[in-house]
Amino acid sequence: MLALVAALTFTACDETEEVGEFDNWQKRNEAYIDSIAKVARTNADGDWKVFLAYGLVDSLQWSNQYYVYCHIIEEGEGNEMPMFNDTVLVNYRGRLIPTKSYDLGYIFDESFTGALDPETDVPTKLNLAGCVRGWTTAMTQMVKGDIWRVYIPSELGYGQSGQGAIPGYSTLVFDMNLIDFERIGTPIN
Repeated sequence: MLALVAALTFTACDETEEVGEFDNWQKRNEAYIDSIAKVARTNADGDWKVFLAYGLVDSLQWSNQYYVYCHIIEEGEGNEMPMFNDTVLVNYRGRLIPTKSYDLGYIFDESFTGALDPETDVPTKLNLAGCVRGWTTAMTQMVKGDIWRVYIPSELGYGQSGQGAIPGYSTLVFDMNLIDFERIGTPIN
């Protein structure tokens, strides 16, 4: 009888210690963005850019939550970048941070399937002013042809409330490819 009670006790402990998909989500996301920030700020491979969020000033308290971290996968050409009120043509895939069920992170939105192919993928048209602050911050730093992996802290994404399939406090990870953009009143060719 004593062996049966001990076995049930250990089984019960194992079940309660199992970590759920979104347990400690806020802390896990904060730790994740802090680790990305450390790599980006070190910039050992020279392929990182760090930007203070669009519309914020440097006098803010130093916090990884107010910066967007961009890993440059492929550089485009030119030096003209979209502005806040511009419309962009972009290929993108948005993910959450990696979890036990999703090694690369749960995909919550995408404009293409499979591997990114700028030659054949049909880009989405978006007005930057209607996007989350982190997305707009990155896009206004890109040139046509750029392909970046962008890490957006929750403060610059959907914050504590989340949005649809995106839980509150989620770091957003986007693969972004800027195809083209248009200024207000100037259509994309």
